[in-house]
Amino acid sequence: MRIGTAEASEGTVAKGYLDLVSFPTGGTEKAPVMIAQGEGDGPTLWLTANLHGNEVAGIPVIHRTVTEEIAERIDGTVVGMVTLNPSGLRSAERTSHYDSRDPNRLFPDFRGERVTGSTQELINEKIFRHIERTADALIDLHCSNVGSVPFSILDRLMVSSDERDIDEVGSLVGDRNGIADAFGFTQVYGSGADRTLEEGLHRSLSGACMNAARIPAFTAELGSDYIVEREVVDAAVIGVRNVMRKLGMLDGNYEKVPNVTDVPRSFDARRTSIDSPVSGLLRKRVEPGELVAEGEAIAEITDSFGETKHVVKAHRDGWVTSFQLGMGVEQGTLVCYYAERVEDDDLVETV
Repeated sequence: MRIGTAEASEGTVAKGYLDLVSFPTGGTEKAPVMIAQGEGDGPTLWLTANLHGNEVAGIPVIHRTVTEEIAERIDGTVVGMVTLNPSGLRSAERTSHYDSRDPNRLFPDFRGERVTGSTQELINEKIFRHIERTADALIDLHCSNVGSVPFSILDRLMVSSDERDIDEVGSLVGDRNGIADAFGFTQVYGSGADRTLEEGLHRSLSGACMNAARIPAFTAELGSDYIVEREVVDAAVIGVRNVMRKLGMLDGNYEKVPNVTDVPRSFDARRTSIDSPVSGLLRKRVEPGELVAEGEAIAEITDSFGETKHVVKAHRDGWVTSFQLGMGVEQGTLVCYYAERVEDDDLVETV
């Protein structure tokens, strides 16, 4: 297999670069690529990291996964894109130099729509075409806010009314859920259809894989951004190897994924967020990952003197994935991201 200048042969690891865009003054923005190709035929698993430049924990997961040892053991191929956002990695910023918008909302739209055709969209499309051409499954490695618990996000599959009951739809969702189960992190369902389309979540990398390319994919959130939490990386490396076993690429028994958090797994949950109706200072009443009952206090907003102005309560059973950074909260802004309990959600939505 060849991606850019990285061309792997059987039983080896190839390293090279994929040209992304030319600089106005000469030279080229390049993304580093690692390919481990096994000696036997099998699926191709893509691992992508650092799409948000300040989310770095996925990089060591790829370094520790795409190795000579793996190339000698697997049937199939593992492709590791070490950073999808080299300019963001250099500046430790979420966005890239090429677009002020979230780069994880700029992959191809399953409806064939493109808003601007910006440089970052063209970069994303170039990467996506390689994925579409070669991938049988993909894990996009991200991080959330500082203090976030690790978890996986399962994107919503958008279908037309005549597609909803066909076998392909059920097979795609089942295959995606299977690799996410093998990865072993607590799963959170993607937002409902309206919010997915409104916020462009269908144009995230994993969302575009599912909706535009029909490739099983999910997003793994590896805890805090800006830093590498070793125990989370250790768990993710084991999780990736288990995904290889699920895909039939790697022999051996499934390894136990360390429980890096006490996130509840007793019910299905959908990712949402909670805003504050007042301005003030944030005081947490629970910790991320702690089970919260409907109506229970999650946080309170105080005035500058510590007097309570508003108590933020859970609208449904669930758990906080992460709180906003800092203490200052303005009216209408984020308090926390929240995984709310849902019932009978098959993650397929007719649009």
